[in-house]
Amino acid sequence: MDRPIVFASDYGAGTEWVGTCHAVIASLAPAARIIDLVHTLPRFDPAAAGLVLREAMPFTPVCIAVLVVDPGVGTERRALACATGRGDVLIGPDNGLLPLASERIGAVTAARLLDPVALGLAPASSTFHGRDLFSPIAARLVLGQPFEDLAPSVDVGSLVQARTPLLDVARERIESEVIDVDTFGNVRLSARTDALAASGLDASSMLHASTPSGELLVRRASTFRDIEAGQVGVIVDSFGWLSLCIPSGSAAAKLGLTRGSRVVMTQSTSEDKMM
Repeated sequence: MDRPIVFASDYGAGTEWVGTCHAVIASLAPAARIIDLVHTLPRFDPAAAGLVLREAMPFTPVCIAVLVVDPGVGTERRALACATGRGDVLIGPDNGLLPLASERIGAVTAARLLDPVALGLAPASSTFHGRDLFSPIAARLVLGQPFEDLAPSVDVGSLVQARTPLLDVARERIESEVIDVDTFGNVRLSARTDALAASGLDASSMLHASTPSGELLVRRASTFRDIEAGQVGVIVDSFGWLSLCIPSGSAAAKLGLTRGSRVVMTQSTSEDKMM
C-alpha cells in the first residue's frame, strides 16, 4: 500500500466510467489511495494524450498508474503492464500511450502482457477494459502482487510508438503543430523554448504567425498581463511549451485551431498587422 494508484483517462470527469473503476479498485483494495490525475485527456488520440501525461507524470509519486485512451479496445491491440526506470508500473493499452507517458520517469524497462483469462479474471468486455482488466490488475499490484508474476513477458522494443508531432526549426522559422488545447482555449504548440533559441528568432519582438485561418502578429510575453486585451500572445506555459493565448479569451476559438493544426512562426516585418 506504499504506492498510490494514479488514474488518468479520456472518460470525462465525474462520469460513471470513472466511478465504476474506483468501485472495482475499492472492492479489491479498500485502503488504496487513488489520485485522479486527469479524465479529460484528448479522446481517441493516444499520441496527444501521451504528450499530456509525459509532462504530468514527473509530478506524481512513484505509483501504479491506470492510463486509458483506448480507441482500439476490443480489437487485437495488446493490454500491457509496463515497469519504468523510476519504479512505477503503468497499465493500459499498447497504442503508444504508455511509452510516451513514461519518457520522463525512466522510460519503460520491462513489459508484461495482460490476458484476463490467464490472470483469472472474467472475460473482459469488448468496450471497457478500464473496469474489467486495468483496474483489477492495479488493485492486485498495490496489494503487493509482484510485477514479475504477471506473464508473459513482452519485448520492450515491440511496443507501439506514438507519432512524433511536427517540429521543423530553421533560421528565423519554427514550423510546429497544435498538440493540445486546454479548457481556457490556450493553444499548446509542439515547440519549446529551445526551438526559439535554435531558430534565432528575436523573442523580445513581435513574431509573425501563419495559421490555417490566416496571418497574424503575436506578442512574445512572459505573463498573460503582458498581452493587451483581445490580442494574441505567445508564452511559455507551465510545462515549457510555447502556447498561443488571449487574456480572458480563447485563442483556439479566435484562430480556429485544433489539435494537429499547423502553425509557422517567423520574424515579424513592418508590413505585418496585429490581430
